[in-house]
Amino acid sequence: MSDHGKFITLEGGEGVGKSTQIQALADSLRARGIDVVETREPGGSEGAERIRELLLTGDDRRWGAPAEALLFAAARSDHVDKVIRPSLESGKWVLSDRFVDSSLAYHGGGCGRWVGRGRTVASRTR
Repeated sequence: MSDHGKFITLEGGEGVGKSTQIQALADSLRARGIDVVETREPGGSEGAERIRELLLTGDDRRWGAPAEALLFAAARSDHVDKVIRPSLESGKWVLSDRFVDSSLAYHGGGCGRWVGRGRTVASRTR
């Protein structure tokens, strides 16, 4: 096995079975002796979970599109720095319930807003 782990994301809407599939994959990989970290976005680290609380509570109109995209990017940056990168560098496989593709789809396609800047912000959090 290589020195670095693998990073696998499952993208999709609410209730389509991402968490179920991540659990099944994690179980299968662990049965093969692979160290696995299961995580999610937004969230996954202590700081990112706090930002998740901000994003998921309150009125839908409390954030403008740029502010919301930046909150997602801040959560992702902390998640990458504190969980994803260290796990990969130690040889673990990271399975994530969503990552940057969901943010781009939501901010660019689903809500029809701010996609160009969203890509720029997302690329800086990797």
